[in-house]
Amino acid sequence: MLYSVITLRGAEVFGVDGSQIGQLVDAYVREESADINYLIVDSSPGRICLFPASNIVEYDTAKRRLSLSVTRADAAECRQAPEGIPVTYRDPSADSTPELHVVSQMLGYGVEAVNGPVGRVGDFLIDSEGLVIRYMVVDTRDWQPGSDKLIPTEWVQSIDWSRGRMFLKITQEKARQCQRAFAGTHFLHPG
Repeated sequence: MLYSVITLRGAEVFGVDGSQIGQLVDAYVREESADINYLIVDSSPGRICLFPASNIVEYDTAKRRLSLSVTRADAAECRQAPEGIPVTYRDPSADSTPELHVVSQMLGYGVEAVNGPVGRVGDFLIDSEGLVIRYMVVDTRDWQPGSDKLIPTEWVQSIDWSRGRMFLKITQEKARQCQRAFAGTHFLHPG
C-alpha cells in the first residue's frame, strides 16, 4: 500500500498499549536512498520525539491513525529531536550515517529531466512495505497543464539540496508517459 506524505502529516500516533503518543509532524529520509529513518512526533507541547520508522505497525487511513510498536512508557524515554527540527540531521548514534532530510522540505523542489524541466514535487508516496518513498507526485502545470505525474524515485539521479532541485535520469517524453496522479491521495495501488 502507498501512503501520501501530505495525508500522513498530522495523523494521530498511538502506542501498542492504546495510549495516544502524539501527532505526526514529519519524517527524516536518508540522503542517498529513499528510506524513511525516523518519524518526527509532537508528543506534548514543546516535546518533539524521534521514533525509528521500523516501529510502525499500521496506518488506518479512515481514522488518520498511526500505530507504533511502543508503549506510553517507551514514548516518555524517546530520543528528543534537535531544537527546532533542523531540515538536515546527522544521527549521533550511528557511526558514518549520511545526513537525513525532512521529507516535507522537499515538497516544492524543482524536478528536471535530462532535457529540461518537468515540474515541482507536490507529494511523495511511501510504501508501507519497507518504509521507502517509492514515488513522487510531480505537479506539471507549468510544463503539461492538468496532468500531475507519478514518477518513481528510482529515476532520481541526484538532488541538489542547496538549490531545491531533483534531477532525473529520464527524458521529458518518458515523464510525459508516466501514470497520472493526484497530490494528497491517501493511498494508491499503482498500475
